[in-house]
Amino acid sequence: MDDHIELLTVLKELHNISGFRISIHDTKFNEIAAYPHELGCFCSLVQQNEKARQICINNDISVFNIVEKDLKVYVYQCKFGLYEAVAPLFSFGTLTGYLMMGQMIDTLTGSRDFVYQSALPYVKNSEALSQAISSISVSSKQMILSCIAIMDICAKYITLSNRLSLSKKNLASEVKEYITKNYNKKITIEGLCKQFFCSRSTLINTFKNNYLTTISHYILDIRMEKAAEMLKNSSKSIKDIAIDCGFEDQNYFSKVFHKAYQKSPSEYRNQ
Repeated sequence: MDDHIELLTVLKELHNISGFRISIHDTKFNEIAAYPHELGCFCSLVQQNEKARQICINNDISVFNIVEKDLKVYVYQCKFGLYEAVAPLFSFGTLTGYLMMGQMIDTLTGSRDFVYQSALPYVKNSEALSQAISSISVSSKQMILSCIAIMDICAKYITLSNRLSLSKKNLASEVKEYITKNYNKKITIEGLCKQFFCSRSTLINTFKNNYLTTISHYILDIRMEKAAEMLKNSSKSIKDIAIDCGFEDQNYFSKVFHKAYQKSPSEYRNQ
């Protein structure tokens, strides 16, 4: 998979394959991303009842606790008979969230009737309930398990590619490492927010609090350091060095280099 696939794209493609609603939750069980964004018709209808909504919340929390303990994907049927699954997400070996997949009915005889009977005490309009149940995706158990296996692969991809980094303690160091490795590429605050799945304010403030400098200044410092090394140790042209250090404009590169070292790139090389 492409290293730069956005997290929301992963959720969307997983939904397109499976028909499940895909969501990501932090370690406090708050939903922080989902595709589709809204709950399905059935869940929205049932959760209009406060007791039913609390049943769903308690059910999810109990499952998250199981996954937190076992640290592996967990497949189950919710209290209303829908298939769901939860997989753990990690960052540097630390549990940072959960990938959740739901809600689907299997093709076994009586499955729809079980969902209907389970939800009926919490829904006043039985006709609306029947219509909502008819909108739920239906698949064989084997297909459901296959989709969940794909979900588990996606969870591992999210973990390995650092798509989810909810720990502020690790976020700053991850960003710093990413910049150090990718200084020769175009790096923007917006791009870093997508890369590390965090808000602009969280990114900027966390980095500055940890390293006492801004992200922009750090990017420039790394590029200047690398440029100085290349000027000393290579015979590349100044134009090529500028490009290799992430600068599209050689004149701008020369300007910021002179500001950093009080010498032009040519003067620095000759010295």
